[in-house]
Amino acid sequence: MRGPAWRRPVVLVSVAAACATTAVVWWLAGSRPSATAVAGEGGTPAAVQSQASDPAVGDPAATGDPAPTGDAVPSEDATGDATPSGEATPTGEPTAGGDGVAAQQAGQVESLLSSSSSTRSSLSTAIADATRCRRNAVDTIEDITASRRDQLAAARTLELAALPDGAALKQTLITALDASYDADTAFLSWARRHLAGGCTGPVSGDRDYRRGLSRSEAAQTAKAQFAQSWQSIAEAYDLTIWKAHQI
Repeated sequence: MRGPAWRRPVVLVSVAAACATTAVVWWLAGSRPSATAVAGEGGTPAAVQSQASDPAVGDPAATGDPAPTGDAVPSEDATGDATPSGEATPTGEPTAGGDGVAAQQAGQVESLLSSSSSTRSSLSTAIADATRCRRNAVDTIEDITASRRDQLAAARTLELAALPDGAALKQTLITALDASYDADTAFLSWARRHLAGGCTGPVSGDRDYRRGLSRSEAAQTAKAQFAQSWQSIAEAYDLTIWKAHQI
C-alpha cells in the first residue's frame, strides 16, 4: 500500500541527504594520509624525516657555523701562536746533542792542540840552550812545563760525548799530554842540575834526561794514535789536521 503522495518528496530528500553525507565522509577519508604514507624509511615519521632533511635544522654547516672539533683554543693563544707549551719553534740554531754541539767540542780540542803545538816547538830550542849552559833555558823549560800542566788539566775537563768515539779520543789525548808533562818535568830537573853543576858531565847519561827521552817516546806514540782518530773529525769541521810531531 503506497503512502500518501505528500510524503514522497520528504523521503527523496532524506535519501539525497544521506547519499551526500556518505560522499563527504568518503572524500574526507580519501584525503587523509594513511599509516603507510605517514611512516618514512625505517619507520621514521615523515615529519621527523622532513626535519632531518632540512638543511636549516640539525646541520651546523648549513647555518654557517663550523662543526665543533673538540679542540678548544685557549684564550692565551688568541694571537695565533698555536705552538704547544714546552715545544720550541725551529730557530735555525743547533740543538743540544746536535751537530752544533759536536762542532763546539771539536773547536775546544782544536784550541788545546794549537796550544800544545806552540809549547812543543819551544822545547827543543830550550833543551839545546841548556846543553850550551845558557841560563835562560831553565826559565823557558819552567814555562813549558807549566803550560803542559795546564793543557793536561784542560784535557781532563773536556766534554767530547758528541764526537765519534769521544771518550776514547779524550783518553788518548790525556795519555799523550800526561806523558809530555812527565817528559818536560824530567828535562827541567836535568837542566837545573846541569847548569848548577857548571854544565859538566855527559848529558845523555843523566837519569832525568833519559827519563825525559823515554816519556817523550811514550807521548809520541799516544799522539800518533790521537792524530789518526782526529783526522776525520778535523775534516768534518774544517779544522787543522794535526800530525803527531806537531802536538
